[in-house]
Amino acid sequence: METQARRARLILVYEGADISKDIAPFLISFSYTDNASDKADDLSITLEDRKGRWRDPWFPAKGSVIHATIVTHDWKTANQTEALPCGTFEIDEVTCSGPPTQVAIKAVSTLVSKHLRQEQKTRAWENVKLSTIAEDIAQKNGLNLFWDSPENDPLFERRDQVEVSDLGFLLNLCRSYGIGIKVTDTQLACYDEEMYEAKEAVGAITFGDKRIKDYRFRTKTRGIYKGARLQYHHHIKDEDFEVYVEGDSEGTDEDLVINQMADTLDDAERIASKKLHDANKKETTGAITMVGDMRFLGGNNVDVSGWGKFDGTYFIEKVTHSVSKSSGYTTNLDLRLGGPKKGKGKKGKTKYGPLDSGFETYKSE
Repeated sequence: METQARRARLILVYEGADISKDIAPFLISFSYTDNASDKADDLSITLEDRKGRWRDPWFPAKGSVIHATIVTHDWKTANQTEALPCGTFEIDEVTCSGPPTQVAIKAVSTLVSKHLRQEQKTRAWENVKLSTIAEDIAQKNGLNLFWDSPENDPLFERRDQVEVSDLGFLLNLCRSYGIGIKVTDTQLACYDEEMYEAKEAVGAITFGDKRIKDYRFRTKTRGIYKGARLQYHHHIKDEDFEVYVEGDSEGTDEDLVINQMADTLDDAERIASKKLHDANKKETTGAITMVGDMRFLGGNNVDVSGWGKFDGTYFIEKVTHSVSKSSGYTTNLDLRLGGPKKGKGKKGKTKYGPLDSGFETYKSE
């Protein structure tokens, strides 16, 4: 019995028309980058253009919409077909280079490229939770809100959006509380990063796996902090208070100093803890390029083993799925060590009190 050769192909729909067969003879490479949070997803297409078709009669118009899907046949098992929908994108940039002459097309997620990130607005919210602000922004931009931060939804006395885009304003708020943002063509997703880092892995990668093409791991102490110190002014007591959250990273004696408004003592503590986690989350990172695997998406976790001190459950910060003539279908993972790890402010104590009080009051974690 003959063994079916595994293969991957690309389905491209341009302005509603399927151009997959037309583009296939010219395709040099295709890549789709899926970011876990904060950054827009994007895709890139590189085409051979010795006859000048793509730089003149077939020139792709900027602003045109592309929908892309990667399809594999007999990839893991015989007679199995799988599909990875990449989403809907808007052409943002076209480049011609050579020799040999090539045309490169770059595109970004459709709605992220429009009003959500470009139009500056001014607005105020009072006595409102962060999830309500996110819901308002989602609705005004024609998106559905997916809120997945059940225990991390701060209540604000007042927040002002002043001449800044909806996305910029919401990103700034969410970063202070460790909430990631992901925007697709229909949805605004907000999720607690630490909660997602603790989820079960969708797969495993082991040292020596023949699917691995290359890898790199790194751990560092520069820019890593043993604790976070936040100062804020209590407007009712008219006093300046300071909150200190201890972490448990090793090899550093440096504290993260935060100057930011807080509504309450608990609010200050939460900001300090989340800012500490944000600063320390890239203490241990990794990158793996392997044979294409559709299980791995931004925001998922993967178990890594066989690398000794680098073993653990890693959060997928960014993943790029690529299809090319030279390498076939490959997946490149940008990882950071997740799960219970150093530098989250979980094992220490929170100290708080008026400035120069010597932190005589403790709140156990």
